[in-house]
Order: sequence, then structure tokens, then C-alpha cells
Amino acid sequence: MDFDNFTLVSNEVVEFQSTWKIGEKLPLTDSCVGTDPPAKKIDAETLVAERKDIAVQTEESPRHTGVVTVDNEKLSGWLRKIYPLVEEELSSGITEVFDDNSNDLDEERLVVRKHQDLTVKQLQLETDNVRKLNMGAATWLSVLTRNAPLLVVSCSSHHEAWCEHTFSTISVFIPKRNSYDSVQWSELCSLPVKACVESLETNPFNKDMFAGGTVSGDLYIWNYEMNLKHEQNSLSELFSETTDRGQIVDMAWIKPNPMTKDYGLLTCHSDGIVILWKIGKHISKDKTFEMVSPSPSRKTLILTQILAISNSEFVLGTVDGSILLCSMTQLIPMGGTSSSHSKKNCFAPAVTELKSHSFAVSSLQKIESSNQQFLVSCDMTGEVFFHNISDTINSNPTLIIKMPLPFKNRIFCTNDMRFILSPRNNGGLEVYKIDAGTQEIFEAGGLEGKPSLIKVSSNGKWIITGPYDGGFTIYTIEDDI
Repeated sequence: MDFDNFTLVSNEVVEFQSTWKIGEKLPLTDSCVGTDPPAKKIDAETLVAERKDIAVQTEESPRHTGVVTVDNEKLSGWLRKIYPLVEEELSSGITEVFDDNSNDLDEERLVVRKHQDLTVKQLQLETDNVRKLNMGAATWLSVLTRNAPLLVVSCSSHHEAWCEHTFSTISVFIPKRNSYDSVQWSELCSLPVKACVESLETNPFNKDMFAGGTVSGDLYIWNYEMNLKHEQNSLSELFSETTDRGQIVDMAWIKPNPMTKDYGLLTCHSDGIVILWKIGKHISKDKTFEMVSPSPSRKTLILTQILAISNSEFVLGTVDGSILLCSMTQLIPMGGTSSSHSKKNCFAPAVTELKSHSFAVSSLQKIESSNQQFLVSCDMTGEVFFHNISDTINSNPTLIIKMPLPFKNRIFCTNDMRFILSPRNNGGLEVYKIDAGTQEIFEAGGLEGKPSLIKVSSNGKWIITGPYDGGFTIYTIEDDI
């Protein structure tokens, strides 16, 4: 071995001082052998217990060993001062006991009261003809008096697009004060339409304007005007367009373009088509979206609901329970032609598939709570998903609620995310409390039919449900939602 790299010189030892006290002697105790004398054994059977009479106890209390002196004059003055207050308190009865950990039931309940039943006069002949009016639509317009808005309704029997359409009208109801200073809605006027209207939607950016979609795929735009000078109210048809698409099942308005001031309107058709309309001085069809399943089968979807969550995004609900987030900024042209429809200006939007429901999607809603935005969806069985869409949307919901049966055609969730409202058969209204999972039924009674709609006014005070064989029910909410 090569030892050139080593040295034979011994270096000084580097020492680390110990913290142990070497010279100190510690007392050690053997835990195995005890040296203390054992305790004296006392026989419990022969032990004599010392008895003390509580009434003549003479032992001195350890906490009060000093002599206490009382100023009788000061005590008397204090009693005279406090006696009137005690007497007043006792005369008020028993004071309610408050428990900080218990919830106030009155604050936890949503008080709903039936206000009025509506009957459309023009549909009485249809009712007499023994045709069940089990389909309908309604929408609230601008507020007119005492926080009560105008109301537009339409009612029809269930049928297909090729059926004959008779007595097809929309009816406007106006709120008026009665002698008791309460509000009652009375029919103002009606307008005929070419086919039965089964969806109505108010323009949230101009509440005097609203759209209607028919079972034949026709689109109507109406406007309500009130002449304050002559105190006259009028309802006029602005536009009407006929499409070669399927039934318009739902609609959604988009904010007006800041440059052209034109409104945008999305119509959702049952045959998997979504049309974007531009509405200004004229009406024009801007784009057509053809919706197909994201799965490899690429089958055409049957749509049930649509909701615009921004100027460039909308959400769709389908019969099979799918929820699709669609972007209008990333479009794929559908070139060429087909045997039934022209593919010109037809696009496939970029689609993000969210968690699917078990059954057909019956409701879509966007709410804002605590500076956050949520997408609320519900299927026919009452399964409710809450997706947080404040920044980026997650495919999995942040909250899942399972409401009890019966089936839910439509629901409405309050803005504070505490209650879900759903119409029931025979005119009842179900209020489901989300955090407690409890259910309360407000029965109206005496009505027939299965309601297919629930619409809440923008001020959160009025609810309309129906139809019940040509009639509707208006509820009022005591608390703001």
C-alpha cells in the first residue's frame, strides 16, 4: 500500500465536555422493595362512623372565619331602591329562557302563504272540451305597484309539434290594489300565437321585454308598454320567427353587446340544437350549435334546460342526466350539408362534461352567495348538485343534496342557499331546508294536475306554480329570499 498520503504524527485529542455531574451522588430507590411500613389495616365491619346532626352543626366554615358586620341602614336603603325593579320584573311574568346553542325556529322557517288562484278566461272553452291543460309557462315582468310585478302566463294540453293548435294565447295579468290595500292580479289582455307556448323568459336587462317559445319551434318577442300620460297599458309583438327545429324547451338571455346594444337570446330545442339570436332593431339568427354526446357514440342529445352563466358560456341539461358546460369562444365549424338541415353557420362548441345526474335534468339555476357563484342543477328524482363556478368550475359538485320523493319537475333555490322550493300535486308547495334536511309542506288543496313550473319574481316576494287544469297559484313569501 502507498502510505505517502498518511502521517505518523499523533494529534491532540479533541474533547467534548460532558453535561453529566460526575462527582454528584444521586439517591437511588429500589422500586421493587418498599421500606415504608404498611398502612394500618382497619376492619370496615367494626369501623364506627361519627354521626353529625346537620341541624346543630357547630363546626366553623373554613371560608368564613372572620367576623362579618352588616350596616343595617345601608342594607335597608339598598332594598328600598331595588324593590320596585324586582316588583316590575315579577309582574311581567316568567322570563323566556334563551339557549345560545339552540336555533330560533321562527328564523329557520321560510314563511310562505297562498295569495291567489288564477284562471285564464280564454281557456275555459278548452277546459269544457275535456282536454287536460297540464302544460304551461309563466314569467314575471317589471314591478308595477307595491312590489308586485306584471305576470304573463300560457297554458296548453300536452301534444306534439304536428298536432292542431287551438286557443293558443298568452295572457297578461296586472296587479291592482283592492279595498283592503292588498294586491290582486286581474287579466289585462291576451294575444294569439300560431302554436302553444310552452316556455316564457323575461329579459333580465329589460324587464318589459320577454320571449316565448312554442312546441313547433317558433320564437316570439313581446314588449309591454305603459303610457303614464293616458294611463294605458299595451302589449305588442316585436318579432316572430319560425324555425325548422324542434320544440323550444327553454331560453336564456345574454347581456347586450356594449357596441351594438343588441341583446342575445339562446333558444334550446329538444332535438339537440341551440340557436343564438341577436335582438335589436331587427332580429337575426347569429349562430347555431349542434349538440352531440361527448362519448364516442356521438349521438344527438335530447335537451331539457339551458342557462347562460356568462356572455360566452352556457350550461345544458339533457334527458339522460348529463350537464354540459359549453363555450362559444371555441367553436368547431360543422361543414357540409345534411339531408335535413343546412350546416351553414352551424358549430359545435367546446364542451366540458360535469358530473351527471341519475335521471333527466329538470332545473338549472345560477345563484350568488357570499361573493361566490354557484350552478344549481336538479333531476327528476330530487338529486341536487351545487357546482362552485366563481373562478374555475370543477367537474365534481361541492355539495350534493338528495330531496325526498315525489318527483321534482322544477325547483328553485333561495339566494342564501338555505331553502329549496318545489311545487307539488294538488296545489301544494314543498319547502326543503338544506342544512337540516327537513321538509315542510304548504298545502293549498282543491286543485288537480301535476305542476310543471315554478317561477319566483326578481324581488323574491312572489311565486307562481302550475298549471292546474288551466289555473295557476300565486304564493307570497314573508321573508326575503
